Formats: sequence, structure tokens, C-alpha cells
Amino acid sequence: MPHTAARKPPATTRRPRRKLRFIAAVRFADGRSQCFSVDNACDHEDARRMVFDELDEVAAVVISDYR
Repeated sequence: MPHTAARKPPATTRRPRRKLRFIAAVRFADGRSQCFSVDNACDHEDARRMVFDELDEVAAVVISDYR
């Protein structure tokens, strides 16, 4: 009896993962506020860290998904 090779299911094509974008609402120590787009962060915590690394005299930051 000849041996038949098991067929593999067809490879599924993976859609590229959607790049995450965040928006940061920043309040500065002098009372000014401004919004920034954060495009290279992996998650909310990474976006927050990036804001504090890039800006001086930040009093508060709110990070949200960019839609």
C-alpha cells in the first residue's frame, strides 16, 4: 500500500499589524497645554514615557488612542 503524504492546509496570509498611534494632551508647568501625536510607541505607557523624554517642564500628560 503506497504511503500518501498528509496535505498541509494552505498558508494563511497575515495582514500587517496596524501601527498604533496615540495622542498626548500635555499640560506644562507654566499652565500652557498642547496636543501631540505619538506615532512610534508600542503602548500607552511607552507613549507616556516618550512624551516625558522629549518635552521639558511637563506637569501632566493624558494619553489616548488616536482615531
